[in-house]
Amino acid sequence: MKRIFLILILIFTLNIIYAEESQYREDKGLQVQFLLNGGILIGYHFNDQIFLGGTSISNIKEAAFDDAKNQYTGLLDTNILPEGLYGRKYEQERILTGQLRISPFDASGFFLSFGGYQEGSRKETLYFDKRDRKIGDTTYSDTSIIIIVERDPVLAPLLGIGWNWINESGFSWGLDLTGGIVNDQITKAKATVLTGNTSVTSGDLAIEEEKYRKSSDLSASYFTIALGMNF
Repeated sequence: MKRIFLILILIFTLNIIYAEESQYREDKGLQVQFLLNGGILIGYHFNDQIFLGGTSISNIKEAAFDDAKNQYTGLLDTNILPEGLYGRKYEQERILTGQLRISPFDASGFFLSFGGYQEGSRKETLYFDKRDRKIGDTTYSDTSIIIIVERDPVLAPLLGIGWNWINESGFSWGLDLTGGIVNDQITKAKATVLTGNTSVTSGDLAIEEEKYRKSSDLSASYFTIALGMNF
């Protein structure tokens, strides 16, 4: 939430500073921008207020070990993570959006976006070291576990907010905070808990899996910085 608040402050600050720099939307309607986090945006400004385009954001693959606990910002709530996290792998398939951007002010780069949001599946694998740990209703000694969280693909309505600046030369850049409107009826998650300790019962594993499934992050959103040209 703090991150989103800071992004909104940045967008509105830029909107004030560059309030007169949007006159080229109609003159240079075709927009091609590359996203710093990997991907591309292509679209067209039909006039000063209407833009229609699409965004493709590249697949994400991450792996972190040793310092995984300090870096963790994944699909599970950090408050329920077991002790001893030492490794993490994360995969997210491509995000595609179709956006209708509406700029309510002629002399401003500020816009609201509406459309469709499609996101591929996500998968996170967490590795925990050997120690005494409670699994389900029982405490087991010298036990390591692996938690695998998988989230279904998302297809949902889109809402967003952003800012886009176009120079007289055609150079353009912008910020985009966009998300799909989702809930547990639109997308679902499942969790699997693995261990090499054969004394762990299937009942205790089922309790853990349900706990992690319920705490899985179902949100679908992204923030991008885009650089490109308008023609």
